[in-house]
Amino acid sequence: MAALRRRRPARGFTVLEILIAVVITAVGFAAIFALQIGVVQGNSANRDITGAVSVGERFVESLRRAGQTWTSGPPPAALDPGDGWHTLTALPVDHNGLPIAGDGVRGSNLRRQRYCVHYWVEPMPAATIYDGILNARVRVVWPRATLDDGVDLTTVCSEAGAADFEGDVGQWFTLTLPATIRRHPAGGGA
Repeated sequence: MAALRRRRPARGFTVLEILIAVVITAVGFAAIFALQIGVVQGNSANRDITGAVSVGERFVESLRRAGQTWTSGPPPAALDPGDGWHTLTALPVDHNGLPIAGDGVRGSNLRRQRYCVHYWVEPMPAATIYDGILNARVRVVWPRATLDDGVDLTTVCSEAGAADFEGDVGQWFTLTLPATIRRHPAGGGA
């Protein structure tokens, strides 16, 4: 009886089943790679924004330190309200606020985004409780493209570039930090 039993041939995968498995696997890997690319781009953009905030806060503090020399009368020249926007960095700076020389020497050894920093100052109305307080803005500008794409950041960093900057959103990212600067009380009081 045992000899009469037929053995079933070992069943394998057909070519069609293998092709379907390969296609499903390829689609899954493509989705994972697309997700990974998006994550890397998002991390790069977040690093640039974090650097811009750090640079902006450094320069807000430098304006506030300049305010410590202002004890009476009009603000010192470093805080001259003037008209419109002015530059705080005649050359592009790195994420640490260190200037980058015109010959391409970087402020730090790390390859990071480069920024220009502008400021705008306006005195609050005199003869009010706001006398001795300046309303200030610090604007950080950086290009959407990399510096390897031939972006000329020095024109935006110049005094004329700060005054004429229009913020083309197709070419530039900007971040503006509001600040107040107060006159230092005479006599060392708080």
